[in-house]
Amino acid sequence: MEIVVSAGIAGGAWPELMPDRRPVLVVPAAVANPVVAEEGWVRDAGALEQDPAPGWSIAADPPHLTVRRPAGEPWFDGRITAGREWWRALRAYETLLVVTGPFTGVLDFRPAAAAGALALLTVRTVTEE
Repeated sequence: MEIVVSAGIAGGAWPELMPDRRPVLVVPAAVANPVVAEEGWVRDAGALEQDPAPGWSIAADPPHLTVRRPAGEPWFDGRITAGREWWRALRAYETLLVVTGPFTGVLDFRPAAAAGALALLTVRTVTEE
């Protein structure tokens, strides 16, 4: 992944683009953001090839993004400092890969990934024009 903007240093979520330009939202683990396997979270890159997790949804109204759990409550709700290319990719692919795990920012993301500690979820998007 390449960093789209200089974000994630202070522990907040940050946007990324995969090499094929698919959008990714990287979110440091938090108590408010539970990872429940029964809701579609996986621990391997196979998430990229799976259909979006059922029941999850995303509403995008740049720069605001809301990721909702199957029961409707927000899993993530906030401002994303993404460039136009990221928002265009979100509309074009109509899915978002959400990545979380035991890291606090970009500086400790790589060790968490190397340890296999990341959780991944693919979510279908709904964009508001």
